Amino acid sequence: MRVAILADIHGNLPACEAVIDDIKKQSPDAIVAAGDLALRGAWPKETCDLLFSECDGLLMGNTDCYLAGRYLGGAYRERDHWKTDLLEWTRAQLGEARVKELGTLPFSLRYSPRKGQDLFVCHANPRNLEDSVEPTMSEESARALFNHLDAAAVAFGHLHFPYRRRLGRMVIADVASAGIPRDGDLRPAWGLFTFTPKGWRVQIRRVRYPVRRATQALTDKKVPGAPLLIHKMIEARYRNHNALLEAARRHSGLPLLRPPPGAPANIASSLPAPLLPPPPNPQGLEPMTAESSGEHESPSTGATVDDAERDLLGEE
Repeated sequence: MRVAILADIHGNLPACEAVIDDIKKQSPDAIVAAGDLALRGAWPKETCDLLFSECDGLLMGNTDCYLAGRYLGGAYRERDHWKTDLLEWTRAQLGEARVKELGTLPFSLRYSPRKGQDLFVCHANPRNLEDSVEPTMSEESARALFNHLDAAAVAFGHLHFPYRRRLGRMVIADVASAGIPRDGDLRPAWGLFTFTPKGWRVQIRRVRYPVRRATQALTDKKVPGAPLLIHKMIEARYRNHNALLEAARRHSGLPLLRPPPGAPANIASSLPAPLLPPPPNPQGLEPMTAESSGEHESPSTGATVDDAERDLLGEE
């Protein structure tokens, strides 16, 4: 059995199209979209339509819940915040029927190739839609989220930082993001879970897509918060990027990153290494063109799983 899983697409249609094309080339038995389908991108309607037509299963993410009015989280609860405007803009783009459909998506799915060897798929973690499973999470905290599950493997997203980890005999993997990667790589990510006689095997694949088309559309369509959304898309990392990367390497049994000669011993964990200057003041958003936003194209050609990714992110 082979299950393809993409998550955190966030209305980024060009990235979604590239991922779906690569998935089809792998001929999986099932395709699952694990939540956060529409919000934050320029094509919420078109992205949802593509996913609903191509996927065998779709799951609810936290932003899908926000759109459907099930509950709100973070700044989306603030009346005068740009994220509230973004929520209303996206709902209008989707239309009432699609918004309602997002609110009916299930929390999780299971695939059972053999008794006791289930693959459990969810959005953020097996207990809720909001808490990220970071590679820096302690063994005790991780087990508290997963130990109740009768499953051999768990696939999830939400963090936008793909990695693999073992908890006892269970393999867990963040496969995201197919729309807004945050692991330092602009290329969309998705996960392929393959059941073998030795258990579940996980592969993270990356694909190239036209980043300029995605960033320019946010401006052209006057998406609320476009400058910040563009910044996050092409920054492609968190402030604690190096700590997350070090932890992901450790879980994969790879050597830890070493600072250059003469640098402080803790520099690898302390430097945020931003790709861009700080984002604009959210209270004074100004239109931003693709050229002024630090436009990038994805750095590779076609779908790739290079040796470093294979070691770090998923082929056992």
